[in-house]
Amino acid sequence: MAPPAFPPASSPFHAFVARRTGMALSELQCRRLDEKLTAWPGGLTPQYLLHLQSPAGAADLAELIDAISVQKTELFRDEPQLAALRTHVLEPMVARMHRPLRVWSAGCATGEEVATLLVMLAEAGADPSSTVLGTDISETAIARARELCFSAEQFQRVPFGVRERWFLPAGGGRFTLVGHLKDRASFECHNLMDLPYPVAAEGQGFDLIVCRNVLIYFAPEPFDRVVTSLAGRLTPEGMLVLSAAEPLLRAPPTLRTMRFEQAFFYARAQGAVAFTEAAPPGAPGTPSSSGLPAVGALLASRSATSGRFPALPAPSKPGTPAEVRPGDAGAHTEADALFAKVLEWASSGGEASPQTAEALRRCLVLDPDLAAARYLLGMLLEQRGVPAEAAVEYRRALRSLEEGRARTTPFFLNNARLQVACARAIERVERGSGPPQSR
Repeated sequence: MAPPAFPPASSPFHAFVARRTGMALSELQCRRLDEKLTAWPGGLTPQYLLHLQSPAGAADLAELIDAISVQKTELFRDEPQLAALRTHVLEPMVARMHRPLRVWSAGCATGEEVATLLVMLAEAGADPSSTVLGTDISETAIARARELCFSAEQFQRVPFGVRERWFLPAGGGRFTLVGHLKDRASFECHNLMDLPYPVAAEGQGFDLIVCRNVLIYFAPEPFDRVVTSLAGRLTPEGMLVLSAAEPLLRAPPTLRTMRFEQAFFYARAQGAVAFTEAAPPGAPGTPSSSGLPAVGALLASRSATSGRFPALPAPSKPGTPAEVRPGDAGAHTEADALFAKVLEWASSGGEASPQTAEALRRCLVLDPDLAAARYLLGMLLEQRGVPAEAAVEYRRALRSLEEGRARTTPFFLNNARLQVACARAIERVERGSGPPQSR
């Protein structure tokens, strides 16, 4: 008898792997899983699913996870965010703490981010005993990461002087990190859906946790749980770094948002208590139901609307000198100012109101190709339980990005990553893995 063939949207194998990884699996990932399973004798049978769920199936499950893991990364990726990290986080930490720093790269892929962080620590003058832990769900990726050896094409973003100071030729056109920096790195295979989470030396927390371009692939509920769990592993002065494509529409109570000109970071909130291993990830606090990416920053003062969306600027009246037309430079300026108001609202911790979507729509009247505003509008619609409308906005944003019409904004500096975020969001809402319908 032929093994049963499950349709992609209902395959129990897809559902199991999605639960184990936290990912909202894309169509391509589902196809890769099916290809692997079909090639294995009995791979699509209920008995084999039970095997994957047992300790005896751990190696096979790891192979399936490797097949769908995203392992594309670069040295010194997203330079503006890294520059802000160095200036506003690392250098002040070095000057203030006078001790070795403990850093965790969660989802390190093949080690490029670990090498980047080790170099940044050295350039910032960190204590020579500072360490970087790299973890990833893929055992294959971790095996490569341990080498800390990279091809010439992976050095495209590395300044020449940095390459000369911290890397050595390794033959075959490859370069390896200098030995004394290599010694400060450690690696382990870890699934962010599993307890226990790693700890730093002597059971301490981490001063810096970097988890960039990882949660963009997660389904909403695991997104929330992992963010809260990562916050629980920070020291009292620690900082969490996500990518710009993974903003928190509302950060959990354990984090506060720090806004800088080129980036947002998330600091451990005063009085926050680390989670214990007896509690599941995300147990402390009340994570949002959206699981959607943190926009915005802490304001020095709150608006007079009790945490609601700040008062909106009055639109220009036709026929006045202040009139702007969509597409004009003046319209772009007004759209950017209004978008900044949205970011300010998000940092205030208030619930989204109809004014939020109204403001984003007004941004898009002024600049239809402001993809960041359209992306956030899609998030709000998805959170409200109208995935069809959300998909329309995500698709429009994606089209602007693909056709090169979209401008960058101070928050979404990397249009390439925003393009990936839009594509993933479209798959998420169309495959039914978005947030539950609002009641």
